[in-house]
Amino acid sequence: MDLHERLLVQVSVRDVYDAATLAGHPGSGLVFTGQAGHDAVRMVRRAGYEGPLLADRRRYAGSARVRGTARLSADWIADQVEAGATAPLTDSGYIGEGDHEALHTILEQSLQWDDAIAVLPVHARWVSGDLGTLLRTVADYGSPVALVVEDGPPYPPIPLPLLSAGVAALGAMAYGASWGAIGVREVLRHLYPEPHEARGGWRRGGARSAFVVERLEFVPVERLREGTCGCSTCHGRPLRHLAEAEELHVNTHNTKALHGLHNRLLRATHRERWWQSLTEAAANTTAPPKGEPRPHPS
Repeated sequence: MDLHERLLVQVSVRDVYDAATLAGHPGSGLVFTGQAGHDAVRMVRRAGYEGPLLADRRRYAGSARVRGTARLSADWIADQVEAGATAPLTDSGYIGEGDHEALHTILEQSLQWDDAIAVLPVHARWVSGDLGTLLRTVADYGSPVALVVEDGPPYPPIPLPLLSAGVAALGAMAYGASWGAIGVREVLRHLYPEPHEARGGWRRGGARSAFVVERLEFVPVERLREGTCGCSTCHGRPLRHLAEAEELHVNTHNTKALHGLHNRLLRATHRERWWQSLTEAAANTTAPPKGEPRPHPS
């Protein structure tokens, strides 16, 4: 069991009882998010889940996030290994714009553990303006990494695995990343700059947004309009039915629809060309009616 060409579903620890439903299809896996992530890994492993499992402590997010120069925790690594994680993720802090010291500190420390994946939570400028430096530095250290990109301007696909991502994780895989993880809800698809104004996340009674394949976007369920979905959750029904559905139902639709795209990616002869055509088609979809804002991609 490894992470090669897997599209993982990133969830919170409170999703532990729904984990098999959300990531039970071939080619999937799970990333549990939070300080108790390793406990969730242990629970689903004991329940018989055989897919890849990771635990992202996410010390890099929120108003109390730590800088990437902070010491990585050997106990956190050991807890993941004991719990049955596929590979341990470092509990990295945040790498700000131009913070080369933080980048080098995380990569240097991660080398002390075999098979550990260095989590690199970076300011958007690292991928929009300094990607060459980032890629060279990662290559120089030679350790496996997972990138978390803070919200910012659009950026081209990156050939590195993405955590806490939206559909960009699939784009990264099309351009050479070995795996990726897409958050099951909005707060797990973003690394918000601090301070920030919260834009949703979980709410009682339903999911925040539903994935629309034709747009390559997660759209707030109240704004779903025309179109149907043929995934095994929706069975050809209009997408609008998701506005009244329970959160688990919508999230299951999301993972099934993304699984379908993932399968298409794996079958594509020229993956980069396939992704370019897909994104061009999405950009040319019908614009929202006049006066209605375009849904924020996530």
